[in-house]
Amino acid sequence: MQGIGLRLVGAFLGAFLGCAGCTGTIENTEGQAWGGPRGAAGPGAAFGPGGGSGSGAAFGPSGPSGTAGAGAVESCGAGVQVGAERIQRLTPQEYESSLRAFVGDDTLSPVLDADREPIATLDGVRKWFNAADDAVPASAAWLGAYGDCDAEDEACAVTLYEAFAQRAFRRPLRGDERAWLSESWQAFPSAAPVSMRLETMAELILQAPQVLYLYPEGTTQDAVRTLDGHERAERLAYFVWDAPPDEPLLSAASSGQLETAAGMRAQAERMLGDERAKPVLRAFLSDWLELDGATILPSLDDTPKDEALYPGFDPVMRQSMRTEIEAFMDYVMFEQDGSLQALFGSTRAYVNGPLAALYGVDGGPDGVDDWQWVDLDETRRAGMLTRAGFLAVHASQTATSPIRRGVYMLREVLCVDLPAPPANVDNSAVAVDDVKDDVTTVREATVARTGKQACAGCHVMINELGFAFEHYDAIGRWQDTEVGTGGTIDATAMLSHAGVGLDGPIDGALELSARMARSPAVAECATRRWFEVALRRSPVELDACSLETIHAKLSATQSIRELLLAIVESDAFLHVNHGE
Repeated sequence: MQGIGLRLVGAFLGAFLGCAGCTGTIENTEGQAWGGPRGAAGPGAAFGPGGGSGSGAAFGPSGPSGTAGAGAVESCGAGVQVGAERIQRLTPQEYESSLRAFVGDDTLSPVLDADREPIATLDGVRKWFNAADDAVPASAAWLGAYGDCDAEDEACAVTLYEAFAQRAFRRPLRGDERAWLSESWQAFPSAAPVSMRLETMAELILQAPQVLYLYPEGTTQDAVRTLDGHERAERLAYFVWDAPPDEPLLSAASSGQLETAAGMRAQAERMLGDERAKPVLRAFLSDWLELDGATILPSLDDTPKDEALYPGFDPVMRQSMRTEIEAFMDYVMFEQDGSLQALFGSTRAYVNGPLAALYGVDGGPDGVDDWQWVDLDETRRAGMLTRAGFLAVHASQTATSPIRRGVYMLREVLCVDLPAPPANVDNSAVAVDDVKDDVTTVREATVARTGKQACAGCHVMINELGFAFEHYDAIGRWQDTEVGTGGTIDATAMLSHAGVGLDGPIDGALELSARMARSPAVAECATRRWFEVALRRSPVELDACSLETIHAKLSATQSIRELLLAIVESDAFLHVNHGE
């Protein structure tokens, strides 16, 4: 794109950069507030179950007991109550999928900002500019999907760019938006080719706030507003697919079908059965298991291991572990109806040669590219918490890490708030080198390090959960004798602070996983984690009624699929509170 088109888009970019650093509200052309700065959950943080959002006391385990906030749901039925939310940007994945859908090119792969800051950075805005410039073809032929007329005819061109804008904005155009588009069109020299003007208009539209941001206005002026059909369609599509609404969903929005919870559920059921839901579901499990790392935790791709102790832990093995966990989520959601029992207890696994050897599968695949579904040894494996990828991330370079694994269980599976460790403690992972003198195992080294009074208050909770995983070495292999030390494994524990349905003596991760599948505290935490994904924020006290309803559905069905459908039907999902 050259000449006047480039200058016009450059002018838009300059204007956009002028507001990118604002910390107040973003306004539309009618002067109505579109929102304010994002909350602590972070911009577009679609799949951060942990993150810096913190734990709200309104719902879910507020401590080891796993008890919901007292009196949180006393006022349910007295009117719709939902927590306040702020404007959110599309994540890079969502913007990429949107570009592909709007332009009709599934090969587009723009280089976008990592989207970590609350305010759009200069680099991020430039990348949006470049992404739009690269996405729109110079020929107007692609616009045939938006109208059956001659694109070189100016009247037709207006029809085409308005239809394109409506698709990109995910809703019918307002009068002020039509006026803005018309003014932009009229700014071109009359001699400029229509095809060039259409190309530039499409690029302008793809960088408009209505495309880049998610902020439903609602249909009333009350504190809590009901989302209209198109706003509900947008929220549902980006939740389930990380993509804009498709035509059936837009049609349902236009016809009024999404005005009821039942109508929303019907569309959600259709969408959860679609292949496009698989990447979102896989990403949730990967994020929940922290395969992409956490604050001080390297990702599965980067976690270091001692080459002498674990010579087979190479890039191929790392990727194989990730592939296995993603396939396991497909199996749980599409073949087991999202069963919590399957998530925490199934032995089904999708393995290649290296993974089959790691798991000790007899008669399994041999090669790196030879993948098969198998059943793992039921005396050693059960569900997601005994999969090698998870166990490798939550371990040290040389040995198991009861502390890392215990902290993970408390924070991510039970939603327990743990205070930061004292500033003067050794926060490094226990390693094989710590096993010496009278200390014969990593377990004993862990007890020795954390037994002091300043540490014991938290570590009595942390260690007892982490010890259950001692049969799995630093890359997730089964061990009866500890790698690197030769010590005898002891995976027993007496749980006394884990919560209702969990406390008591246990022997290993299989028994722990079986309890987790039935635990009310785990169900509450899973509810909270998926709520954060769907609404892009942490729940607060005003969300208590929605959360209670969602959790009740999960408790009754033990199905993650039903959990997701309950979220889509909830007041929190169908309404918006601007916090005004």
